[in-house]
Amino acid sequence: MAAAGFVHCPSENGPDVVQCFFCFKELEGWEPDDDPLEEHKKHSPRCAFISLQKDLDKLTLQEFLKLDRERVKNATKKGISRKVNDVRDEAAVVRRAIMSLAS
Repeated sequence: MAAAGFVHCPSENGPDVVQCFFCFKELEGWEPDDDPLEEHKKHSPRCAFISLQKDLDKLTLQEFLKLDRERVKNATKKGISRKVNDVRDEAAVVRRAIMSLAS
């Protein structure tokens, strides 16, 4: 799993959940014959780590820094997306409250 960029992050509902350290893609439901690298390529083909096609221990400093920039960019996008969803959810609650006042 680690060679494919994954970190094991189990939960109560998903004991086999892994997440890519770089693109944050989460995968679960692993079968014994699943190839982590192939699954990663299939589910997250734009991952910078997958695109690099190089073992972590063979990375140059420049390659590592590029991966780190992509990781930070992906983490920022994920955080913004989470906040946008929170605002949308709250807006729906407020909208319902306003509509109930109007009726």
